[in-house]
Amino acid sequence: MTLSDDTKAVIALTTRLGDRHRPSLSPARWDALSQRLNDAGITPADLLAHDHHIDADDESLQFLLADASAALLEAEQLAEQGLWVRSVADDDYPGQLRRLGTQTPPVIFGAGESSLLHRGGVGVVGSRNVSEDGAAVARELATRAANLAMPLVSGGARGVDQLAMNAAYEARGTIVGVIADSLRKRVRSSDVARALHEGNTCLISIQHPTAGFTPAGAMGRNKLIYALSDVTVVVASDHDSGGTWAGATEALRRGYGRVAVWRGRGEGTGNAALEKRGATPLKAVADLDSLVKQGPDPAQVQLRLLD
Repeated sequence: MTLSDDTKAVIALTTRLGDRHRPSLSPARWDALSQRLNDAGITPADLLAHDHHIDADDESLQFLLADASAALLEAEQLAEQGLWVRSVADDDYPGQLRRLGTQTPPVIFGAGESSLLHRGGVGVVGSRNVSEDGAAVARELATRAANLAMPLVSGGARGVDQLAMNAAYEARGTIVGVIADSLRKRVRSSDVARALHEGNTCLISIQHPTAGFTPAGAMGRNKLIYALSDVTVVVASDHDSGGTWAGATEALRRGYGRVAVWRGRGEGTGNAALEKRGATPLKAVADLDSLVKQGPDPAQVQLRLLD
């Protein structure tokens, strides 16, 4: 794995590679720093090479940059395990993630066919405890996405996510899984390893590849699903509670992507409320075709360093 000097700097500043307790920069702090660097005509690589003075307000940056070698060593070790790293400094960083604005992840970790991240897709999300009718709808949507030659984008959680991803695989479709637990553990599963080897699957995460599940990680995952998809269908959501509700309402509020909500058999108690909040109602699986043709919502993204 060959990393540019800019990407090395972004890894050192915004990840916890090398030391899980490193006080790395959040996406918002990175966004602010990148604008400062851009205004000053400075690249991240300049910081890594100590070609620019960091003022007293940036002691935390000095600490992170001083520990860069440990972070980069772990990035190399991840590559040996089949895991890759992409930063906003890379030409093949997924452009659709930039619609997240100040919440755009500076670095993503992944495994499998990274080109799938540039193809848009159909997001399918919903409750872990979905009814049989809702489960059938999730599978039908995934199969329809495969027939449309669109990647199925989901979160890999129990319930709707796994049902949809399995159905897309069985239909010989392509899959983008955005996960909120250990990426390294996932790729060691024989079923996942086979799917990755076949070239029709990509798994990504924005947290340390060995980190377990956390609610914060799940919320970070939800943003990516909506941003990567041309349209995301909420199959079943609780009302005013749960991760599915929180992710959908945040996406609607912040414009992270086009949100549709299933209105039919198997829908959740919160689906009608999501429609009232602006989600597009989907009443027949066949209607997914027209939603996909509309493409993603136009996103006005501010100029960022290294865009």
